[in-house]
Amino acid sequence: MGTFTFPYRLPNELMQEFGVFADKPWAGWEIEPAICDAIRAYMKPQPAAKAQPDAVADAGYQWKQVFLPEGTRLRASFGRAPYFAVVQGSDIRCGEQSLSPSAFANLKGSGNRNAWKVVWLRFPGNEQWILADTCRAQQKALIARLFGAAEAQQTAATSPAMPAVPATPAKLPGRADAGTSGKTGKRRRGGKGRKHGKRHKQNGQHAALPRPAS
Repeated sequence: MGTFTFPYRLPNELMQEFGVFADKPWAGWEIEPAICDAIRAYMKPQPAAKAQPDAVADAGYQWKQVFLPEGTRLRASFGRAPYFAVVQGSDIRCGEQSLSPSAFANLKGSGNRNAWKVVWLRFPGNEQWILADTCRAQQKALIARLFGAAEAQQTAATSPAMPAVPATPAKLPGRADAGTSGKTGKRRRGGKGRKHGKRHKQNGQHAALPRPAS
């Protein structure tokens, strides 16, 4: 690999600092490899270490049902003048003060304001301000659905399976009725025949009797 010689203007103070950093004499040829390594490192910077999301997510302030992760901003106002706080670690900080949500809501004013109704929240990575009471209602609904699904799964797991009931075959329409009506019709026809037979027999007997002499 060839070497291109060209004069560069570098401040003496910078070269002296670099010489101390590289532990090389800044005015000698020994510092040349360190300069080349520094230029290559500048062109190819090392990737930044990834932050641990679990450790960051664990930090925050638990406000009843609502969790405020670190970096959450709180806003309230009094006399149309807003004032702010931010969650740092596990505390809500307003300036140098560490406050509860109620203390922050009543930092100004009469001291009897409901923090859920007057404190607005802006979570990290979100530009929208949301009323604290709305966050609480959504969290309650989420918890209710979560426990409802868990109870349904537990009930399904503990309930014994019901045996399948065989279906009763449906009767064909008119079959049973036709048999019954046939027998009834025979009986009725037979009954009529017997009655007519008796009448004919009686008529025959009357016809055989001698007529009285005149």
